[in-house]
Amino acid sequence: MPSPPEASRSEEIAPLLSRDFLLLLASVSLFGFSWSFFLILPKFFATELDMDAAAIGRAVAVQGLTAVAVTPFVGWLVDRYSRRPWLIVGNALLAVTGLLYLFVDREGPLLYVTQMVWGVGMVLGFNSAGTMTADIAPSDRMAQALGLFGAANLGMNAVSPTMGEILADSVGWEYVFIATASAGILAALLSTRLTEPSRHRPKGHEPRRPILGGSLLRVYGTTIAMTASFTALFTLHQPFALEQGVTEVRSFFIGFALVALSVRLGGGRLIDRFGVLRSSILALCAYSAVPPMLGILGPNHLFAIGAMMGLGHGVAYPAVTALGIERADASSRGMVVSIIHGSFNGGHAFFAYTLGLAAATWSYSAAFWAAGAITLGGALLLGVRPARKAV
Repeated sequence: MPSPPEASRSEEIAPLLSRDFLLLLASVSLFGFSWSFFLILPKFFATELDMDAAAIGRAVAVQGLTAVAVTPFVGWLVDRYSRRPWLIVGNALLAVTGLLYLFVDREGPLLYVTQMVWGVGMVLGFNSAGTMTADIAPSDRMAQALGLFGAANLGMNAVSPTMGEILADSVGWEYVFIATASAGILAALLSTRLTEPSRHRPKGHEPRRPILGGSLLRVYGTTIAMTASFTALFTLHQPFALEQGVTEVRSFFIGFALVALSVRLGGGRLIDRFGVLRSSILALCAYSAVPPMLGILGPNHLFAIGAMMGLGHGVAYPAVTALGIERADASSRGMVVSIIHGSFNGGHAFFAYTLGLAAATWSYSAAFWAAGAITLGGALLLGVRPARKAV
């Protein structure tokens, strides 16, 4: 018979690490393995399609704008109907994206259509899996559950780009896209084994909190500001490195994933205890310093830059997401998660274009400093307390 401390610990862990949650994490890992190959697409654009920073920004923006356009509809679908079917469809669309890239040989309509398919697949997969995570997790362990959800993706942020760059350099980019499609198919098949979680549906007399209320609007705005640093680092570090004569970029993804994965695995419970609001603000402040550091240190220190980004993003994204879920009703979680992801995708699209244009017009350093300032503004926005009305 376990001692009282051991028994209480088992009671604390068991509700989260259930069969359904572990199966969901396995499905999300395959989903992450599939889409993470696309993290090295800027290198493919630059080396194979001869696209500059502005053109790369346009291509990335198409994916992000598509995601934004379908986000409200996907949120409604996920809340109105089951979560699982849309996760299956999202995984399948990632497989289709990989297959379509086998035929992309120039910047043009096929490239943009392929990016649009990827955008729809990402929204369906992320939103349905993220909402299922919130449904399954105990309310007092939400940040930890979302951290593990993120960790299942982040581990692949090192594996897939590293494998993809090795495949591209040794046997060709077509094998990268075949690997992407294969992982998407496997993820879709595994998703069929998931059990649809039960959900609380409020009765007519229960009050509902508006999904566009002031506190949630600040969460969405902060999410957009966060993507400035994310985009500057994930999208622009590759053409920046190539311009400086550095052709190996996988060390960035390895540094990012190792630190972010460690943070997500070990830090989720700390975020819950420290408070998601304070954790979000502190992480965003640290995150805002990373893009300027890339401009200062240069592309010869990509592992260190990736590790610093892993620390900032590894805490900030699950903390901000948990904050949004905390401020939402259970019946509107799907829509709130969709809006948060849509805000992220919209910010990513906007900053991919504007920061890419800034880098092409002025310099990469200017784009990096601007990104850091915008993310710092997001931390300040989240920390602002609304003025209380006089009684």
